[in-house]
Amino acid sequence: MTNQTMLAACIAAALLSPFAAHADLLPQQAGDLAPGALVAGQAARTVAPPVTREAVSFSWRSRDAVTAPKPFVALSREAYFTVTGAELAQGVALPTTAPRAIVRLQPVGEASVRANEAIQPSSLIIIDANGRALAAGEGIETMVSADRLAKADLPFAAATSAFRLGLDAGSGPLRLRANGLADSQRYLVNVVEPDSPVALTMQATSAAYLQGQQLTVLAQLQNGAAGVTPGRVDATLVSPAGRSLPLVFRRAADGSMAATVTLDAGDADESGLWEVQANVTATVDGRRALRTSRFAVAVAAPTAKLARTTTLGTDGDALTVQLGVTAASAARYEVRGVLYGTVQGRLVPLGVGNAAKWIETGDGSIALPFGADLLAGSTGPYEVRDLQLLDQGRRTVLQRQQRALAMDESEVARLLPQRAAVVPPTSARVKKTASAE
Repeated sequence: MTNQTMLAACIAAALLSPFAAHADLLPQQAGDLAPGALVAGQAARTVAPPVTREAVSFSWRSRDAVTAPKPFVALSREAYFTVTGAELAQGVALPTTAPRAIVRLQPVGEASVRANEAIQPSSLIIIDANGRALAAGEGIETMVSADRLAKADLPFAAATSAFRLGLDAGSGPLRLRANGLADSQRYLVNVVEPDSPVALTMQATSAAYLQGQQLTVLAQLQNGAAGVTPGRVDATLVSPAGRSLPLVFRRAADGSMAATVTLDAGDADESGLWEVQANVTATVDGRRALRTSRFAVAVAAPTAKLARTTTLGTDGDALTVQLGVTAASAARYEVRGVLYGTVQGRLVPLGVGNAAKWIETGDGSIALPFGADLLAGSTGPYEVRDLQLLDQGRRTVLQRQQRALAMDESEVARLLPQRAAVVPPTSARVKKTASAE
């Protein structure tokens, strides 16, 4: 930053409030989302309504405590695999570990082909664990034909049929056979075992990531309370553009597994949901078990970041935290945070501040407001928690800090000496600035 730029920033900060003061953001901690090197993202996709350049800021009272975002945990007691009509004529294995599994059959390929290749559950033959072929339809407790599924308006592909295995079919190395199908026609088989103790759990270690960071995926296969050592893990990470990155899992002593991959997007902006796709096989109590997991991870291009130094000031009757924003791409950026204050000796949430503004490429700033009414009845110390920076056009979170800023009583008292006399309103305080600044 040049001397002239620094001087201009100091003058702007001084004009903000006669009592303006500087404060640094607190050190980041585990679980915070923080960008490193910035990248210039592609133009944001069109959204409805389109992103406006109008600057907006507001705050409202809230007593909701902040909790760190937790990663989604995917739990699977099901499996997916693809077979052909020729393989079904020979009989394909159904990897079941408990009775009464639910099986769904979906022809895949061209729509015209799928419509003519539905499998009627009443024509299926189940071969039990002893190798005995049951009569057509025997061993099946509930059948749902493709016609019935279509009439039920359920979100399944055309020509999908389903059935539940009966208790008489048992479980274990069952086989499924169907005759009269085109040899080359492919079918997606989905086996769901709601009563099975064998479950696969998978999750990422963070709720959100930025391109260029390392993604770690954890996996655990269990049989009830006992861990199971997988025989094979086939997993990939698929970007929104369809690129596949291999996930190589390594086992720990406790049977858990972890895979780490760098979210390298190259020159592309692949902000959005990346999908983890995994198939895990194992032998459980002498039986083959197969589990499939699919879940999404939010990944954003790091197009902007917050400066570490902030300026505390006032705007009318609001306490403001002026946040510097460095942007690699012009966009409408948003900041939000939760103000905590001391009430009866305890730090409690007082309210939420939110502001959004268009920022061109380079350095800019956004003032995060907290109305004086939010601070009524409280004293210092104060904290800003769950501070977030978002790109509204791309609908992504670029930065998130659980504990962001600490302010003592003397700082806030100089800026808002009238806060103790303010009576909390019954409605939210809103302030809007029409200019894009």
